[in-house]
Amino acid sequence: MWKTNISSFGISFININFKHLQCPDLELSELRGILSSGEYALLTAHIQNFEKKLLEAHQRGVASILDLIQSLGRLMVEPSHMAPPIVHKSSVIGLYIRRIMVLFDKLSFSQVVGIYQAFKLYYERSVFKQPVAADTAEESEKAESDMEFSLCVNEKVSVSEDASRQMSGQELPSLSVHKSGSMHPERVCWSRRQAELFIAQQASLMQTNEMAALSPPELQERIRELLQANPEYAEAHYLSYLNCLRVKEFCGAIDSLFHCFDRNSLSLDNKGNNQEEKSRAFRYAALNLAVLHAQFGHKKEALCALKEAIMTAHKANDSVCLQHALAWLYKLSDENKEILIERSISKSSDLNLSYLTSLGIQSFAQYAGVKGGKPALVFDLLMKSDVLNCQHSMIDLMTNGYAQKAALWCLCGKTEMSTLSSQLLLHLNTANPTQGVQSYNGEGTCQAICNVANILMEQGEFHFATVLLLNARERFPHEPVSHAWMFSEQILNFTKALHHGKWQEAEQAVARLAAINKWESQLRRAELFVAMGDYPGAAAYVHDILDYFRHRSEAESVCPSLRVRALILAAELQSCCGSSTSAPAGSISLLTALALAQLHYLDYLAALVALHLANLQLQMGLPSQALKLIDQSLLLILSHGGSYDQGRALLLFAKCKVAAVTGQPDEVRKKALTEAIHILNKVKISFEKTESYSRVKDVLYLEALLYNEIGCVSERKRCALEFRQLDEQYPTKITTLLTHL
Repeated sequence: MWKTNISSFGISFININFKHLQCPDLELSELRGILSSGEYALLTAHIQNFEKKLLEAHQRGVASILDLIQSLGRLMVEPSHMAPPIVHKSSVIGLYIRRIMVLFDKLSFSQVVGIYQAFKLYYERSVFKQPVAADTAEESEKAESDMEFSLCVNEKVSVSEDASRQMSGQELPSLSVHKSGSMHPERVCWSRRQAELFIAQQASLMQTNEMAALSPPELQERIRELLQANPEYAEAHYLSYLNCLRVKEFCGAIDSLFHCFDRNSLSLDNKGNNQEEKSRAFRYAALNLAVLHAQFGHKKEALCALKEAIMTAHKANDSVCLQHALAWLYKLSDENKEILIERSISKSSDLNLSYLTSLGIQSFAQYAGVKGGKPALVFDLLMKSDVLNCQHSMIDLMTNGYAQKAALWCLCGKTEMSTLSSQLLLHLNTANPTQGVQSYNGEGTCQAICNVANILMEQGEFHFATVLLLNARERFPHEPVSHAWMFSEQILNFTKALHHGKWQEAEQAVARLAAINKWESQLRRAELFVAMGDYPGAAAYVHDILDYFRHRSEAESVCPSLRVRALILAAELQSCCGSSTSAPAGSISLLTALALAQLHYLDYLAALVALHLANLQLQMGLPSQALKLIDQSLLLILSHGGSYDQGRALLLFAKCKVAAVTGQPDEVRKKALTEAIHILNKVKISFEKTESYSRVKDVLYLEALLYNEIGCVSERKRCALEFRQLDEQYPTKITTLLTHL
């Protein structure tokens, strides 16, 4: 048993040594976390001895470094001819120790002092968690002046006084204030491998789990600290560029990107690379510049940079660069989009560029869904993308595929299926231990959370929707992903304020929404004016939206659902005006909306249009025809609609049933009125769930009339009392029972 324990400890010790010989340098706190995590079966006495030696090295000064090197040499000395050395000089660890000793012998005494100062700062930063004293900083600065030493081929630590003088006090990574009030920079040495690990980790976290990445200000400070030690490190400037994109800082982003280009060019010149390598750097620089302008909405500048990248890639016959450029070209172009996407998918598949192939398929599916493609064919495209994503473990595209399915179901009006797709995404195991990804939190995840929040809002679950959006706010604090939850948050605020009759709060929500989606804000403002009774103001906004679609080509127009909703609102305005020509004009708008909805397979909006047509027929005195239309669309509304739309549909159904028995015998009419009252009770529950108290008052008013007609005086008084209590709490001046759906 004892031999087994010793063997397991030895294997763990060997594994952890091999791992950390190959991986980049770690902070002391990170190394301690690995040692105490339980992943390796290490002796407790061994860990305690390691901590003790670190403390001794910190306290004894430069002598501890010299003693360490001597003790390392003794490990490879044979104690006798019969006993082997502790570490064989030809082993992996032996070669590493010999390398350290050779390099250490080349150092001058001032450089050895610099090594100790770097270790002291490294130890104190992880142990004491406090700034270094001013006198220590001064000593470190003097010792590290003009010091350069190499520990391995790709690892270089360089700290110079010239670099520190060039950086102003505001640019220094951190400052410590001495008692006298003077400020001294905390000098931190970054090795090349430490910088590579840090940049790779932060870049990966920004793409896969931004909440786990450093905040933009903290990350920028670390980048400045890194560049102070490695001024010519191009990758650090690129990380700064990515960080600036998170907060939409254009000047900082383009400045960092240009610095990255300059450092790459200088590095290629120093290494004596051929012209082909330089040309490759220039064309990818142009491509990155196009991406930068596209991120900030500078479409013209992005296309110019993209054309330059395409020209240079054509000259060099670089097919991979061309396919990346083509992927951005069909994203930025409005003309020939379908042809460009098809070519990108075909060529990327030939070149085995799986990511671009899957991305192109998803882009084509999105384009087809918006332009009226058959849903079955669109879902078939997404299935092909899913196969590629699973084969190559592309987690980001996998989550985007689920988000696109949810969006397509929502566009078609199948909210239950949309919720199912979003829930599948949120319950998907996105961990990838091989890449160090514990949980993927990208754009698709944010879209799924917002989609579930929107559906909860439609069901009247405002509290749960708010909780979900708060979760999205914490997980996705930065742009452009944050636009999704910002949009849903303002829609939630607007809906609540509109149902409560708080016009000023609704106006504020619409104003904030304009910064995210201009045309959605215009449409919501028109809905607000309709609720307020300002029909001319609402008509102006609706006409602006319809004019926008009228003067835009089909390729340039946005999602057709917005146009259908604008046409529905225009018809509602025309019916509210009550003029002699309002009914025919309203029917024309509704028929146009119905044709557009059917063309693009917008089933739910088509059902809403049918309800508005039924309401129009009811106003024209055709309740029997209205009931036929309602029967066609009521099932879809009750299956996939929100509580507010269900209440409106059932209210219209009850009104049509009452109007259809006008002039009928008393028994038939009383039976129909009793059925209508039962329906109105369900309508009341739906409106109360969505806190739409003005519509609840409409239902109570109609119930009181029906109870009065069938002779139920007590029930009529109850409805009247409830109406009065609600009217005192939520007074309204506009009656919507007869005109609005």
